[in-house]
Amino acid sequence: MKYASRALSALIFGVGAASATAQTLPGNVTIYGFLKVDAESVQAGGAKGGIARINRLSNDLSVLGFKGVEDLGGGLQAFFQIESNVLVDTGGGSFADRNDAVGLRGPFGEIFAGHWESPYRFVSVYAIDPFTAGIFSSNSIMGNGFAVGGNNTAPASFDRRQNNLLQYSTPLMKGFSARIAYSAKEERTATTNPGLWAALMTYENGPLYLAYGHEQHSQYFGPGTTDTGDKIGAAYSIGATRLRFAWERLRYEPTAQTTLSRDAWQLAVTHNIGQGQLRASIVKAGRSKGNAISGIGGIGKPGTESGAHQVSLGYGYYLSKRTELWGAYTKISNEKNASYNLPANAIPGLAQGQSPSGFGVGITHKF
Repeated sequence: MKYASRALSALIFGVGAASATAQTLPGNVTIYGFLKVDAESVQAGGAKGGIARINRLSNDLSVLGFKGVEDLGGGLQAFFQIESNVLVDTGGGSFADRNDAVGLRGPFGEIFAGHWESPYRFVSVYAIDPFTAGIFSSNSIMGNGFAVGGNNTAPASFDRRQNNLLQYSTPLMKGFSARIAYSAKEERTATTNPGLWAALMTYENGPLYLAYGHEQHSQYFGPGTTDTGDKIGAAYSIGATRLRFAWERLRYEPTAQTTLSRDAWQLAVTHNIGQGQLRASIVKAGRSKGNAISGIGGIGKPGTESGAHQVSLGYGYYLSKRTELWGAYTKISNEKNASYNLPANAIPGLAQGQSPSGFGVGITHKF
């Protein structure tokens, strides 16, 4: 309680101005986060006349968090983390609705229980995608949309922050590490017992990054159904340039007798120039396959024009290590039966075959 009260006091009195980096309080509690917002203009062309241009101010998943550790002796530590979304554009937010957990770490690795991103998400969202958050990122296509909640919430999504998650991570061994996570089956009904497990393996050595992730959903669409995601990621730096690649296969069973599968890939690059960085990404969603009678999420029905591609371009200028001014453009080109929308801040009412696009100028401040 002592540590929690100190942290809450800091939240109330000391953090609003976001005026210092990762403030450490008595009791080894650290306040951290970032505020990211942009003025953007979005529209959608294509089917049914499209959607007229919307000019708006958008929050790009700004974060306020605090975390702490306690040394228990013998190399063992207890730790906790609580994160919250901050709605910079509208002046609101929620408490403890992001990565929240309590656990132990030591020579054996790390184990925690809480509400956290699935290991599968970490293959590419942070290491490969140079845009990460906001409408310019790739996770409308890669992962088939972001979701927060328990088993069976937004069953199309393989880009998840999951309730009731138990995760174990190995120690780092010669560049290799692994994670495995299980979501407790607390959503059981009279007919279904949905569940999730996921695993991640990574290798990092100097300029090289390699990763493989697998995630499995059981009974998300009903009894006898299993859905899987497999993703690989790779990145390599050559001087000031970093090349990035990810590939993903999603396979669904909307019923015990039907399937839908879809492959997608992302190729991205960043190049540092002085205090600035150029960013580019192209994402390609293949047409779906299988005998399902309808699409799933943004993926269109098998046997139809269900593919899409996304191009994002951007530039960021660092005023300091903590503050960045940036601008970016993105466009998702949907085929006739695809409906991939802009990530994070979607365009309301998007229909199949419409192609959303947007550009924005923003600021990010980390603390």
